[in-house]
Amino acid sequence: IRYIMISKPKQVVVNSTHVTILVWFVALLVCLLMIPNYLTWSVVSQPAYIHLPHLYTKNSTEIVYWVNTATGERLEKISFVLLALCFKILPVFILIVFSILLILNIHHARQVRERLHHHYLYVSSTTSNSKRELRTTRMLVFITLFTALVEFPQGLLFIASGIDKSFFYLYSHLGDVWDMTSISSSFITFIMYCLMSQQFRVEIYALILPKCLTKNSI
Repeated sequence: IRYIMISKPKQVVVNSTHVTILVWFVALLVCLLMIPNYLTWSVVSQPAYIHLPHLYTKNSTEIVYWVNTATGERLEKISFVLLALCFKILPVFILIVFSILLILNIHHARQVRERLHHHYLYVSSTTSNSKRELRTTRMLVFITLFTALVEFPQGLLFIASGIDKSFFYLYSHLGDVWDMTSISSSFITFIMYCLMSQQFRVEIYALILPKCLTKNSI
């Protein structure tokens, strides 16, 4: 959307209805793509000594609840590959493509601005607005590339887990690392939005602060 709005600002009209439809479409698509994953896993009760042999003996009657496959290896592999392609690899590929397109757009806009500076001594306020827009676009490019560096390795490991189940145990051990990396990525993204986009800050103020305070601040 960002690329389309910048590359064709006069030809594209996006309103709240379009955004709402897009959000619902993405939500339904994600639910449909997650169906194999829902069917693959189930919670089962097993003897505690199987998973915690250092705490329980074979004579122990304690049980633990564990996540296990419920449908066999075939659907499990399909689920892993689907998760990797649709939620990791494909989004990263799309992000990289549109990041390159945005960079080309920035370069073209910079050339146009330099020609304006060369031919005119006075530059109108529209130029300052374009500078602010270009700065925001650079921020989005950085965010997409940073997200790609976080998500792409996880997608590769998902595909490897679908091919060879031994990689899934590696993924399980790295689960905390993946979670911390994703949280850090989200935190950095949020901070960058707050620092670089005034519109984003205004929306955050409107969501968090009481209405009386937001009216006074705005």
